[in-house]
Amino acid sequence: MSAAALAAPLFAANDRISLAFIGTGVMGSENLGAAMKQPGVAVSAVCDVYQPNLERASALARRAGHQPKEVRDFREILADRSIDAICIATPDHWHPYICVEACKAGKDVYVEKPACVAASEGAVMVEAARKYKRVVQAGTWQRSGAHFQKACEIVRSGELGKVSMAKSWIYSNQPAAGIGNPVDKEPPAGLDWDLWLGPAPARRFNPNRFGIYPNAYSYFRFFWDYAGGQLTDSGIHMLDIVQMAFGDPMPRAVVALGGKYWFQDDTETPDTMQATFEYPGFLGSWEHRSNNTELTGNRLMGATFHGTRGTVYVDRTVLRVTPEKGSDLAPFEMKRVADPHPLHWANFLDCVRTRQRPNSDIETCVRSSITSILGNLSLRARMRLDWDEERHTVQQESARPLLQREYRKPWKLEA
Repeated sequence: MSAAALAAPLFAANDRISLAFIGTGVMGSENLGAAMKQPGVAVSAVCDVYQPNLERASALARRAGHQPKEVRDFREILADRSIDAICIATPDHWHPYICVEACKAGKDVYVEKPACVAASEGAVMVEAARKYKRVVQAGTWQRSGAHFQKACEIVRSGELGKVSMAKSWIYSNQPAAGIGNPVDKEPPAGLDWDLWLGPAPARRFNPNRFGIYPNAYSYFRFFWDYAGGQLTDSGIHMLDIVQMAFGDPMPRAVVALGGKYWFQDDTETPDTMQATFEYPGFLGSWEHRSNNTELTGNRLMGATFHGTRGTVYVDRTVLRVTPEKGSDLAPFEMKRVADPHPLHWANFLDCVRTRQRPNSDIETCVRSSITSILGNLSLRARMRLDWDEERHTVQQESARPLLQREYRKPWKLEA
């Protein structure tokens, strides 16, 4: 079928968009809740390889008046031509494959960040979105927040003067035991572990790699087979705003250091890290630590832009402008008024109807994802990496294999 034939027709104002949710853990359930706040949607299906997640999501949708079918295998969703759009909130290693296959199936996509685990996957996702004329919104929802938009506007306007540095970070103080060191075992009842692994390497079930615990965020993100730790989980949000403020450039070079200096658990990604990104005209940075917050309840996750006339600070609750001494720049503060997450879903659904590019179009998220991935690769390769934007690779030939990810059979990523 041609790309033109797959392009969705314009929806009438009273048409309901049929949605399916693939991956219904913590973030998947949050997306489900945000989507159901929007008018003109029908939750037609929920999908998860873990039965308790599936049942919880189904109950959530039914309480809101929807009647979703419950599906264990996402391929059933993609084959259902009555479904207009899907949300992908699986573990990160599944994002590229399901997104690309959904585009092929003629469905619009809301895909969680990071867009990809390997840099090479991102280009395939963008290619599929363009080839099949799909609307693909990424879960970097801060782009739909008014105070984040205002912060970027201030930076772009020149009000801060020459901005030569932008910093971003997340801090926490957690017990050294971390998430422990459980042994491999048989998977719990109701879990299709082989399908959960999908294109990732085959291995026995381990509770930490699965990472579904009551009252805890998913731990899969701290293992290299499935994700990239704090940098691709939280760092991408703040680096995405840094890049948004400057018109979405890619860094020219990346240098990172870090390691496990605190946690005594079996996680693989660094608990302490600093990454520096050399952009055209300014320096960007990311850092995270896990055993100190400086006794503060704010500034735990945010970004600052440092200019000759003043500084912009922005986090998920507030934007502040602080003038430099002697500057005529006026102090300014703007607090968050509306939750950007439902606004991000409203933007996505509007674009499904109008066929416009969404606030977090897949190409911008791929760029932010690759920036984050390059930070991890610099740390793991123990070298500076210079990004070649034209060839979509790094100049250091010895590091190029790290940009790829081998898929376990029968899974294959191609647009």
